[in-house]
Formats: sequence, C-alpha cells, structure tokens
Amino acid sequence: MALGVQVDCPEILDEGILVDYISPLTASLNVGNHTHTTAARGETPPNYDPTKIWTTLITNRKYFGGALILDHTLRKTGSRYQLKIMVTRDVEADTEYMDAFRAAGIPTIVVDKIEPAPRDGVVNKGTWEKLTPWSLTEYDRIVLLDSDQIILSNIDDMMDMDLPEGFIMAAHACTCNPRKLARYSKDWVPENCAFSAADKATGQPAAITEESHANHHLLNSGTVILRPSKKEYSALIDAMNTHPDVPNMLFFDQDLLAVVYRHKWKPLPYTYNSLKTLRGCHSDLWKDRDVKVLHYILNKPWDDRNYNSDSVESTHKLWWDLYDEVEKEWTESQDENKRRLWQKVVVPVVAQE
Repeated sequence: MALGVQVDCPEILDEGILVDYISPLTASLNVGNHTHTTAARGETPPNYDPTKIWTTLITNRKYFGGALILDHTLRKTGSRYQLKIMVTRDVEADTEYMDAFRAAGIPTIVVDKIEPAPRDGVVNKGTWEKLTPWSLTEYDRIVLLDSDQIILSNIDDMMDMDLPEGFIMAAHACTCNPRKLARYSKDWVPENCAFSAADKATGQPAAITEESHANHHLLNSGTVILRPSKKEYSALIDAMNTHPDVPNMLFFDQDLLAVVYRHKWKPLPYTYNSLKTLRGCHSDLWKDRDVKVLHYILNKPWDDRNYNSDSVESTHKLWWDLYDEVEKEWTESQDENKRRLWQKVVVPVVAQE
C-alpha cells in the first residue's frame, strides 16, 4: 500500500517498513518551479485563486520546520490556493524570523492575541488565535490546517465541498487514547471512538445523531473547512468568554468548536486529517493509498531523527524525506541570505544528525 499517490513519498508496507520512492514527480509539480524570491513575496501568483486560502497558526520558531514542509507539500501537489500563515505579535517582532517567512515565499497574516476572560482570576491560556480565520471576511473560504501535517495528494476539493451556512467541516477526534495518557477523559476508549463506527470499506464517517456517543460529537481542529463570518466569529468569542466549560478545555479552540458547532458540523473522512496514531489503533479503517493529509499528532518528526519502525512512528520517514528536499533548496540557493536564514532559523529547531 502506497501512502500518497501524487507526491514522491516512500511506500509504507503493512509491516511499517519504508522503501524507496514510488515515482518521480513531474516537472509541473516540482517545488523548484515556484518563485521563492523576496520580489515576488507580496504578490499573489497568477495561478492562485485569491478568494480562498489555506492557513495555519505559528506562535514561535519551534514549528517553522513543520510549516515549511506543509507549504512544500501543498505546492508539490499542485494546489491552486495559497498558504498564508497566521503569526502572533511576538513572531512579528522577531525580525529574523519574519525574514525567513519572506525567504520561503510564504505570506503572513499578523494576528492579535486571543484568550478567554479570566475565571476566578485564572486564564486558560492556549492556541485561541486559531479562531482568527472566522474574522477574515475578505476570503470566501478558508481551510485551517496544522503545521505538523503533510499533504500527500491534492486536496483542493475541500475548497468546493458543500458547506451550509453556519456550518464547519472537520474530521472526528480519535478518542481511543492508545498511549493511555492520564490527562485524557476516562471514556476515551476504542469502543466510544467515532472512527470505530466509520465504514471500514469506504472510510466514510458515521453519521452523528442524538443517539451517538458523546465522543462522536468531538472533532479534531487540525483540518477545518470554514466560511469566514463576523457573526460566527462573534459567537465563538462570546462562547470563549462565557461558556462554563472553557476553564477546563484541554484542547482549547478544538473543544470550543465542538461546543459552538454541535449539530452544525459535517464530519470529513479521516483521509483529510489522518492522525498518525489511526494507522495503529484503526488499522481496519486506514488505507495508505487513500491518505491525503497526514497529521503528526503527539511527538513531532522534527524533534528526533531516530524513530521506531512500527506502523505509526515509521510514518516519520515521509516527513524527513520531504525535509531533505527543502534543505537542499535552501542550502543550495543562490541567495546568500536564504542560506544564512536556514542556519539561523531552521537548523536550531530541527533535530540534526
């Protein structure tokens, strides 16, 4: 079974062993054909549709390597839509870091801090800035991604999926808790997981009904399709500031979305947000050839070049092979500043040999 069909990612066999690339990319999908110069940075390339974008949130330097690979794979799979990365004010103040975004040819959207109102003097601090896309009404549609994902085949169809007004689309959260993490709810067990109820033949998610287990109402915000709306944004901010569960929300924006959009979100197949752990705990559902977006939840590939050869951790090799491509592009660039920024910004946050 080959994981990914439109990029030259390694094949992953059932045993979790990775072998050589299955096919070369055609020249039309080669990242080298894209402009990565400062001069082109402020412009929208003519092949991009400016009315719809991909976005992800970056709050510090740690995830920059992940963001580079996410952008690289969107380009390689021939997306007609541009990735614009949301950065916090702290990132904006880091001039060298912002130079690195410009060197990568990735536009940024500076976002203000978002956090809930204090409850008993305590603020549940987290990635609440991921709510910002609902306020970006200059776009007709936004797909929110996580920077610890890689794109394995073209996902532009998400920009045209039927999305009723006031709804979002996302994949279910996996509530199996295969690593037995104590901070997760005690009812996070395989029999209560929505993926256990999915159609194993087609990969289609189970319908959410009033009779569904409570866990089936939970989503993973790694991939979210949304239509920006001031009304929806206001409702989210109001819920963040007033809902009684907010102080105890472990997954911040993700938990809030599940509350605000209860009965108003359409489940995506797991293939659009394939949590790497699903390959182990839902092997009866997972089909390598169908995976479009691979999501490296929990431990990140860039933190360690040594990984297990099991069915889950072996997927890290795909990330490292893509990283090697980006490293070659930057370190062999004619642009001396780009080569310098690789050493100053990327190397310190990615495990070295």
